[in-house]
Amino acid sequence: MAHRLKKQRVFEFIRGYIASNREAPTFAEIGRHFQLSSSSSVFDILNALEKDGLIKRNRSWRGIEIVQQPVTQGIGWLDR
Repeated sequence: MAHRLKKQRVFEFIRGYIASNREAPTFAEIGRHFQLSSSSSVFDILNALEKDGLIKRNRSWRGIEIVQQPVTQGIGWLDR
């Protein structure tokens, strides 16, 4: 899966997970869902999403939140 597509899918998964469960998924839940064998792969994707201004993270167990007004410049899949 290309990095851009992977970021899109992870972002959509997080958004749907929060909508359904009223809490963010853990790194492990994201990794299991996408069959990522390394937690560093999840970490890298979340770092990229945070850098793009789509999520914010803190150090809590489920510390991911969707940014309400994403910065979409250069993120084609969000420009639609």
